[in-house]
Amino acid sequence: MATVFLTKIQQPFIQLGEQFAAIFQFIAGKLKNFKNLTLGEQIAFSCIAAGLAFLLTALVLFII
Repeated sequence: MATVFLTKIQQPFIQLGEQFAAIFQFIAGKLKNFKNLTLGEQIAFSCIAAGLAFLLTALVLFII
């Protein structure tokens, strides 16, 4: 009975992990062919990366 309960709890986490893996595979595929992307896609990926870097920096500075 307990294993059935655990599998019902674990199932959403397994699905969430699969969705994250699919997203990261998509991003990795795009970044492997970065030079073949359109200019707009290149700018968008660069802006997202810069935003994440700024967010991480802000969090570190906030903690310090």
